[in-house]
Amino acid sequence: MNITIENEKYIAVINSFGAEIQSLKRKADGTEFIWSGDSSVWKNHAPILFPFVARCLGGYFEIEGKKCEYNRNHGFARDLDTKVICQEKSKVVFELTESEDTLYRYPYCFSLKTEYELCETGLKWKITTTNTDKKPFKFSVGTHTAFACPRNTDAEGTKLTDYVVEFEKKNPLTAVVCTPEGYISVDDKGKAPCTVPYNEAEKGFVPLTEAGFANGHLFKNHDCEWVGLRNKKDNSIIKISTKGFPYCMIWQNTSGSPQFVCIEPWHGIPDTENTTHIWDEKIGLIELKPGESFDSIQDISF
Repeated sequence: MNITIENEKYIAVINSFGAEIQSLKRKADGTEFIWSGDSSVWKNHAPILFPFVARCLGGYFEIEGKKCEYNRNHGFARDLDTKVICQEKSKVVFELTESEDTLYRYPYCFSLKTEYELCETGLKWKITTTNTDKKPFKFSVGTHTAFACPRNTDAEGTKLTDYVVEFEKKNPLTAVVCTPEGYISVDDKGKAPCTVPYNEAEKGFVPLTEAGFANGHLFKNHDCEWVGLRNKKDNSIIKISTKGFPYCMIWQNTSGSPQFVCIEPWHGIPDTENTTHIWDEKIGLIELKPGESFDSIQDISF
């Protein structure tokens, strides 16, 4: 079910399936900022990643001695319908809770609330994870927002290469070393994550190219409060909040020529190439005691 929210400046459409943004437009000129979700290229728009982010080696984890199987990366939240628990003109809140299906793959009771609210500067976006179980649990959470690039109202002749990904601090970027398949590489002692200088030509900037980013480029955050997509032709920028997130992935579609760029704040990282599959040994998990909550903010601003 698609739900539309709007204010004087913006209009957004969110699907209760996955609580996923489908569209975010500026009313004044009709600019669409979110990827269209063309299924021949990549059918998603901005999936929510829970209870883990990125790649799961072998398609399973062992949680409390139980084999928990996953047939897709990024967990299950993006593939399940959610309940609308609040709806106003410019705001909507969705909630996902445990079910027979989720308990098979993640044996905990939880509440995952996703709140969207349009404001003067764009879209406020908060995901709140609450432990409703009687025992502690660990999890990861993140987002996978695909920004249209070029945009529907860009000047004639605007190309992908007219855009750049910009990190707020403008410090030299640090990349997390991954295998060609997108798992976390280990050093000669079997330790991970390994990091290296990204060696970008201009500090804090990642140029977009027609070649794309294959399985993505994963960065340590460097305490940036935002990472943005800047159009160098008109100097406009769209920012996504990364405050408090230890990692940020940059990814583009791998089928055909790149048509969007994903900026993905993550709490957590992919499996290591030498994973034991044991959940509690997975890098970057957050732990919540019964009754505790954790907020992650991914506001989109212009």
